[in-house]
Amino acid sequence: MKLAPPGTGSNPPDHTYSPPDGKPLPVPWWFHSTSAQTFRALPLSSSDIVLSSGVKMGTTWVNKILVSLLYEYDDDGKLRDNVEEQRRVLPNRLGQTYPDAMYWNREEKEADVEGVFARVKNGREACDGIFGDFTFEDLLNQPEPRIFSTHLFGKRFLPQQLFDEIPKCQSDNLESKPYSKAKGRLIIVLRNLKDTMCSLHHFRGLPLDGWDGNDHGPGTYRRFIAEECPNSFGSAFDWVKETNDMLKYVAADRVHVVYYESFMLDFDAQLITLNDFLGLTKLTGAKREAIRKACAASTMANDNARYTAIIEKAKIGEWEKYLDRERWQEFDRIFDERLEVVGLAEPMRFFQCRNFKEKLGYEETLEDLKQKWKSVNNR
Repeated sequence: MKLAPPGTGSNPPDHTYSPPDGKPLPVPWWFHSTSAQTFRALPLSSSDIVLSSGVKMGTTWVNKILVSLLYEYDDDGKLRDNVEEQRRVLPNRLGQTYPDAMYWNREEKEADVEGVFARVKNGREACDGIFGDFTFEDLLNQPEPRIFSTHLFGKRFLPQQLFDEIPKCQSDNLESKPYSKAKGRLIIVLRNLKDTMCSLHHFRGLPLDGWDGNDHGPGTYRRFIAEECPNSFGSAFDWVKETNDMLKYVAADRVHVVYYESFMLDFDAQLITLNDFLGLTKLTGAKREAIRKACAASTMANDNARYTAIIEKAKIGEWEKYLDRERWQEFDRIFDERLEVVGLAEPMRFFQCRNFKEKLGYEETLEDLKQKWKSVNNR
């Protein structure tokens, strides 16, 4: 397999974002600090959808599921009129378009006012190839409901209007009512961290420092488990914890947690649940079948080269092919130490056990998993 260029793909980035409050965050070459701040201050409408997904946790797939559900298929399972045209001219339709990767408007983009495109070879073409030729204004001008897909996370980085504010005098009282109603829906995408790490290792090519490290760096494994993780958007462990901590600031009926494994193992039921969360009309069997076929990895890869470049190691349990037992045991210890009392982490544990595939053969195992996924969304 080819090597990823320095500062891209599976390699750690050369850039950081220093938010107004909080420690610096490692970010990819295409990241716009100004746009990230604009996104955080973004006024939302009640129909807006913010998709916050960890790096290599299923962002592309869930974005495709959302687009198919909201815009592309009718109740008869047929493509709606003008879908092909909309895919060409609207953001998010052929892969996610991150707000933090966009210049504000065409003039700024053409002038490359922040020098973003100069950070890598053929930066302009590379950025358009990943996200499409769009701007932040294009995201704002999406037809409702608008989708804002991002790897940004938690209360530090996501639009502040998502959050129900709690008076300081009541902040320790979990039963206190928020005094101001926030807007928009939040969808969180998570995946077991072992598969997440393996998918990242193969993203757009192998990292220069390999699994175990060399003159280029400590290697994928050590980087991923490091407390000060240098990977894009920082530590996956911290990502999960900050996202979990954020949940108390969002009303339960406005946030939905999607586990990558839940859609892999129980697609139809999870699609119905997502459909209902979005307040859409009852999902028909024909529409459900059409979306399942459209969102199959093979279909996505054949339909669009942007998907082919992004989808890597999409199966559950790929991690078992890599590393030795000692390192996975160390990984388990670190997972327990950092995420022991983090509710969002609990459904991940099953898929990080070495014998999970054998257990999946029992019907009661899947039923137990379904209950865990459901309980996360029944706060």
